[in-house]
Amino acid sequence: MGFLLFLSVPPRANTVTVERSIKFLIDTDQISQEDKRVMFKGICANYGRTALCLSGGATFAYYHFGVIKALLEEDYLPDIISGTSGGALVAALVATRTNDELKRLLVPALAHRITACHEPASVWFRRWWATGARFDSVDWARACSWFSRGSMTFREAYERTGRILNVSCVPADPHSPTILCNYLTSPDCVIWSAVLASAAVPGILNPVVLMMKTRAGQLIPYSFGHKWKDGSLRTDIPIKALNLHFNVNFTIVSQVNPHINLFFFSSRGSVGTPVTHRRGRGWRGGYLGSAAEQYIKLDLTKWLRVLRQLELLPRPLGQDWSMLWLQTFGGTVTIWPKSVASDFVRILSDPSEATLARMIHEGQQSAFPKMKFVGNRLRVERLVERGRRESRVGRGGLNPLIVGPGGWDRRGSIESILSEDDLRSLLKKRELGHSTATEDESSDSGEEGEAFGGGSGEKGVKPMRMREEPKVATPMGLAGAES
Repeated sequence: MGFLLFLSVPPRANTVTVERSIKFLIDTDQISQEDKRVMFKGICANYGRTALCLSGGATFAYYHFGVIKALLEEDYLPDIISGTSGGALVAALVATRTNDELKRLLVPALAHRITACHEPASVWFRRWWATGARFDSVDWARACSWFSRGSMTFREAYERTGRILNVSCVPADPHSPTILCNYLTSPDCVIWSAVLASAAVPGILNPVVLMMKTRAGQLIPYSFGHKWKDGSLRTDIPIKALNLHFNVNFTIVSQVNPHINLFFFSSRGSVGTPVTHRRGRGWRGGYLGSAAEQYIKLDLTKWLRVLRQLELLPRPLGQDWSMLWLQTFGGTVTIWPKSVASDFVRILSDPSEATLARMIHEGQQSAFPKMKFVGNRLRVERLVERGRRESRVGRGGLNPLIVGPGGWDRRGSIESILSEDDLRSLLKKRELGHSTATEDESSDSGEEGEAFGGGSGEKGVKPMRMREEPKVATPMGLAGAES
């Protein structure tokens, strides 16, 4: 059984055997509940989780709808979804809707809801000349609010569907670190504001302020009103952050960036379309052609890194654009929907119903060759999660802390990673620390009262100042929050 601690994606011939082995370990009575808990905890930590990453790419991002529809029809849609720029808009739609709702929405008629680029050139050109941005942030906020079901936060989306939405944002300050918004790092952040920030490409949309929702339902600036912009500028595919937050080590990347999609060529084959490698043969395009292609790409990347380190690259619109080429754009499985030349002409235009139907179809076709590989991975992963849940110490082996209001298990959450014993020990430590801090505060307040001559009465107690309520910024006042 020790080999299960180092599970990898099994071949198709062994998938059924692995599934039967895990089911046996779940159902057997020959292993104690404690041994099962320890075993499945180690298996879950080593096997990791799967995430779907949607790249940016302006209107090319609508190819993601087809990829998601293909995964949804086979029940292979992961619970962890990340999106950047245009991909963030698609990820917001997926993370705030249930499977049944998505099946009704992912149709060509969805094009009637995509109206971000409806303004004529006479309108947006004057705005671009005056503000340096083609689109208006308030107008985009109204359009994005439908995709995110109004002013829904990351935590509310997670509680509604069980899916973990991640949106990559880059600070307007070039020296500040990026942020991956999700229900752990920014639970009260409003989704449409993160989508707007992740799509704020210089010259297209000015940096915007992230918004958060208070308990009273009011919207106020998040992160002290700092401004954020397009996540594709630094982290189009946030693989490291996903691994850090949710133990993700298997990524399904839907890559549609036009500057990457145009030059991509799978010389060594890919999942679903392999090639035979024997003594230098089996390369697509021939060995010499593939070798020349790799040499040119690596040499260009090398010199771009050198120029970036020496700070010799120009900064159009005050932005370092080198990371658009130097970052990682692929994953464990990378899906490249086939685009057409007209997509580059309509890169900032709303799709018609016929255009969206073609993009959904192409996205589905590009995902089908990878479906069996993804399915083998997810079937094993879900069985491991089942064993992890049922081996917990609690009522009937199920931890009530990880069951949502609708009865579904909140997979991928921090509660599903920690055992119930770990949670209880953390709560005990917190209670002990809180009680110690309370005793210290009471002793300090008593000494302070005596020093001011209050004694045991109330005369010496200093009145507390009430905290001022933060100023409210509604979606309609987003432009005011930006200024």
